[in-house]
Amino acid sequence: MKKGMGIRIRSSITAIFFMGILTASIAFIGCDLYRDSIMDRYITYADTVLTYAYRATVKYSFGDMIAARDMPAEYEVLRSELNAVKDGADIEYLYAIYFEDIEDIHSLHYAINAKTQAELSTGRPLSEIYSYMGRPCEEDAFADDTLMILQQAVKSKSRESGTLEGYSNEYGHMLNGYHVIYDSQDHAVGLICVEIDISKINNSIDNYIRIVMLLAVVLTAVIIFIYLIDMEHFLVRPIRRMAAVSDSFVKKMQNNAAPEELVYNDAGIKASGELQLLADNVKSLADSVAAYMTNIKTVTAERERIGTELNLAHKIQADMLPNTFLSFPDRHEFEIFASMTPAKEVGGDFYDFFLIDDDHLGIVMADVSGKGVPAALFMMMSKILIKNLAMQGHSPAKVLELTNAAICQNNRAEMFVTVWFGVMEISTRKMAAANAGHEYPIIQKANGAFELFKDKHSFVVGGMDDMKYTEYEIPFEEGGTLFLYTDGVTEATNADNVLFGTDRLLEVMNRHTDSDPQTLLTQIKAAVDAFVGEADQFDDLTMLGIHLSAL
Repeated sequence: MKKGMGIRIRSSITAIFFMGILTASIAFIGCDLYRDSIMDRYITYADTVLTYAYRATVKYSFGDMIAARDMPAEYEVLRSELNAVKDGADIEYLYAIYFEDIEDIHSLHYAINAKTQAELSTGRPLSEIYSYMGRPCEEDAFADDTLMILQQAVKSKSRESGTLEGYSNEYGHMLNGYHVIYDSQDHAVGLICVEIDISKINNSIDNYIRIVMLLAVVLTAVIIFIYLIDMEHFLVRPIRRMAAVSDSFVKKMQNNAAPEELVYNDAGIKASGELQLLADNVKSLADSVAAYMTNIKTVTAERERIGTELNLAHKIQADMLPNTFLSFPDRHEFEIFASMTPAKEVGGDFYDFFLIDDDHLGIVMADVSGKGVPAALFMMMSKILIKNLAMQGHSPAKVLELTNAAICQNNRAEMFVTVWFGVMEISTRKMAAANAGHEYPIIQKANGAFELFKDKHSFVVGGMDDMKYTEYEIPFEEGGTLFLYTDGVTEATNADNVLFGTDRLLEVMNRHTDSDPQTLLTQIKAAVDAFVGEADQFDDLTMLGIHLSAL
């Protein structure tokens, strides 16, 4: 028998090696998950405190105080509410700041700060405890990268809360939560901030690592010991016996023993039977392969059936949308064109346009939450409801209100749809519209550039019962164009994970200010496709353009 490294030694080395790797991996991953878990809790807590503080600033029109650099009587009332927020929260700091010069990150000034009862009971004068409007922030209070993030939040008029980790010599390792403050003119004028000391996270992680490593070493040693005993009993010894019997048989063959002497002695293996059933398992594997191939055929046929049904669903959905853009051959007051490119076989976006009567044209652009068949079914129901209610002569706001009520009656799937719905009085060119959480429309006045029209948004349809919707009049004039779209246009993403965005959309449109709606939509689709390149289309892409002809 050729000698070499035995199975016992090889198994021992392999067990120690891989258990060591497993232990280190578990410790590393556990440490990372532990830190992420703690940080998630801190971020959630900071966001909750920030929400209460931001509501207080809105309540007392604090944005106007910052814009005017003024401290009216409500200033101290606001401070009292912020003090109460801080007193009931486990945070280090609660304050508001603003940039005296938005282009200079070091022009940061305090607008207000909050203190707990314990901090106020130190006996120090309030002028030393409180930071009043106009007091410059400490030079080393924020790192430059933190200041740039805060500056960008104000510049971009961010509507969402943000969090970031930062370190300064003055305050140490902090988690900073911030929210942009707006004045009554919707100008971003400052930020409300909360800070939580997270330096104790590092201490918790150090303790965690020590405990995990100790437990891991002990557990690894125990597992390796049990593993080696089990290997010896159930694998090494049986294989050695099989090897000995096989070696004896081979030697008989080498010594030209008589056939009757070529007896393969019983190895006496009485384990759980895996070694004896090896041949049967090979046959079982072959049977499994045959069964697998049969199953593949069945699955393929089923997929073809599903594909056929999805193609039919796609055709049905496409047929439900207006696709003949000369639907009104006797009407020369407007020119309209629309398109929808679903991300899957069927989509959740939809558009619609229809004559309510001889003098009123209804226009719809909508985006259902989700994709695929569920979104398509929800889309069909929403489209039918909106059109039927519009044909009854209801105003845009009333149509959305009644549609929302109908959907919310039995919406166990909790789906919703964003809708822009407008009704144009053709004779006067006046257009009333309502926006239920949809994208801003884009308008072009006669011989002008395309611009984003930031209309009044209401809540989505299907999200909450008993909703009321705001109605407004859109400035649509002769020679102008109205462009509606879903977020599949602006959120189209290329391989570098960059969004197409509203700015690129407007840039493309303003290169084709004289184009008719069909040409305009074709140019936009081509620009989006070129931008996305080989990246997958993740959302439905739907557009509608209407040009108002001169009387």
